[in-house]
Amino acid sequence: MPTEPLPTLATDLHMVANLASGLGASRAQNGHTASNNHVELLAQALEQSPFGIIVMDIEGRAEYCNQSFTAMTGFTLNDIRDVAAHPWNTAESTDAVYRGLLSSQQADDRWNGDVQSHRKDGTTYWERQVVSTLRDADGKHTHLVVFKQDISERRRRKAAHEQTRRLQEQALVSSSNGIMITRSDADDHSIVYVNPAFERITGYRSDEVIGREGRFLLRDDLAQPELEGIRSALREKREGEATLRNYRKDGTLFWNELRIAPVRELTGSAITHFVSVINDISERVCYQQALEHQANHDSLTGLANRNLLNDRIEQAILWAKRNNRVMGVMLLDLDHFKLINDASGHSAGDALLKEVAQRLARCVRETDTVARLGGDEFVIILTDLPQPDDVDQIAEKILSSLSRPMDVVGRDVFVTASIGVSLYPRDGDHGEILLRYADMAMYRVKEHGRNSVRQFVPEMGSSAVSRLDMEAALRRGLERGEFLLHYQPKVDLSTECIVGAEALVRWQHPQIGLVHPIEFIRLAEETGLIIPLGEWVLGEACRQQVVWQQQGLGPVKLAVNMSARQFRQEELIERISAVFAGSGADPRHMTLELTESMVMHDVDSALASLRALKKLGLSLSLDDFGTGYSSLSYLRRFPIDELKIDRSFINDIHLNADDAAIAGAIVAMARSLGLLVVAEGVEKKEQAELLSSLGCNLVQGYFYARPMTVSAFTTRLQAQHPQAA
Repeated sequence: MPTEPLPTLATDLHMVANLASGLGASRAQNGHTASNNHVELLAQALEQSPFGIIVMDIEGRAEYCNQSFTAMTGFTLNDIRDVAAHPWNTAESTDAVYRGLLSSQQADDRWNGDVQSHRKDGTTYWERQVVSTLRDADGKHTHLVVFKQDISERRRRKAAHEQTRRLQEQALVSSSNGIMITRSDADDHSIVYVNPAFERITGYRSDEVIGREGRFLLRDDLAQPELEGIRSALREKREGEATLRNYRKDGTLFWNELRIAPVRELTGSAITHFVSVINDISERVCYQQALEHQANHDSLTGLANRNLLNDRIEQAILWAKRNNRVMGVMLLDLDHFKLINDASGHSAGDALLKEVAQRLARCVRETDTVARLGGDEFVIILTDLPQPDDVDQIAEKILSSLSRPMDVVGRDVFVTASIGVSLYPRDGDHGEILLRYADMAMYRVKEHGRNSVRQFVPEMGSSAVSRLDMEAALRRGLERGEFLLHYQPKVDLSTECIVGAEALVRWQHPQIGLVHPIEFIRLAEETGLIIPLGEWVLGEACRQQVVWQQQGLGPVKLAVNMSARQFRQEELIERISAVFAGSGADPRHMTLELTESMVMHDVDSALASLRALKKLGLSLSLDDFGTGYSSLSYLRRFPIDELKIDRSFINDIHLNADDAAIAGAIVAMARSLGLLVVAEGVEKKEQAELLSSLGCNLVQGYFYARPMTVSAFTTRLQAQHPQAA
């Protein structure tokens, strides 16, 4: 394998050739006797050369080898002297070279090449040979000089380098990451190479990107914070990394984890190129985004949840503070949502909540945040409000949007909402405070008829404090017997006689005076005090019923309201039985009033409880009928004795034909089912006359009597039963 000789090997060859030429000249001039100086110098050159040297005669037989040759091959001169087969060099091509040179008569004939040779122990190695002829004074070839250099290690390193290079090239080709190599000039970062993975990830062929700068993958999406880090690394010719949004040839986005590193030239420190590794992490980013969305958004509606809400409130406060603006917190609670959920099932309730969420989102700006706290409670963060009154316009827009019918599982449902509002900086400078104040304002809306909006005022805060005091006072009132009953008569329309009454609880507070139920019943429900309070009401009504009967004023059929928490007690029947057993009252003369939502919450369980109550002898009345969503088919199953038409249908019954038609339909339906009908809220003679014409059985309301004390009601009974007096 011919090759260029090594410089040092060529130098030695040149020196020896010159010496040999000088030796030949000396022989010619001095009768074949070399000068001592030349012979000595030649001997030193041959023996001290780091290269193995062999001198062969014209027949190709070795006449001389130096110590370096022996060290390299293991052969001594005795091993190879007069041997033409060259055991130290079995390459046929080399023998041919030797023979060719020895037979040539051209001056300065030389050959060099890399050949595989054998050592004495049989092992092989690679060597570089430089072969030259020696001539006598007549120019005739007399000897052949072979210089040898062991290049096995060099070839091994070169082979290893080549293998490494091939592996690197294969790695670039086989890598699942995109590889892009660009120039490093300040004004030229054009692409010189991309691997197949780059083509697969980006959709661009190599011939479409060679010569272009890599930033074309960014399209116009240049406002990415981490992009500046890459620009700095390119300017400073150092490593850099960033996570960027890139775009494929078809325009789709992919997330790129980009790492760049400078490439230096082999012989020096100059940076010639940059290698960029493109790792498509779209799947990972999407998964992380999904986890983040799940952690910060409501799974049902997709709105922000409480975690994200808290952060958004604080961010909105900071923005408003920096820009001297107003920020609003709006807390919204759906009115009577539980009735829909109980009557139509949770799937219908979920569908309604989704529709509400969509309508709320459409009512606000992109900079605002709509969140769901849970249940039917929503919060809206209104950022960057020029004026505090702007929040009222948004609230009215929301109420108007919600007032339109919603298609829920194939039926139109109407829903209203109570909205409370607090504002930064007027009401507070912290999210928790603003939420609490918005909640107070929302509850004030609930207390005053619902379906409206109110902004927080400081007086509501003092009411919240008094609420805490009231809870403690309520507990003390139960312990101290501060509660009493008032009775509102029930009148038979056909005789206009009192045939019963509804027992209504009142609280005789020692400092405040008489407290209306609207002020404490809801608190009792929330705290659970409604259970002992409800048992006291039933027990007191039973005791009073016995008293009237003993006075000859009875029997008076009393109606007592039962709360939802009472009705769902596990020991309900046992507790009520104990009340009647302790009082001696007759259950047949007692009516329990329940709402539609209570009996529709869990129909099977409610049906079992109702049947058990009937077995005790009690009568059952369905209160506020017409305001809920109960199915008429369930009325046939429930052991109900009486329907009470809600006062909302009675208010304008004498003026509104629709209300009159609804009341008439309820009366007709109830009579067909064999039920009594009671109309509450009768305040005018015209209402009573119309109800009588419709066939309503009983009425109660201010037209006949307001709720009255025990003594006042007793007087009315005595007037109706003079013989008892």
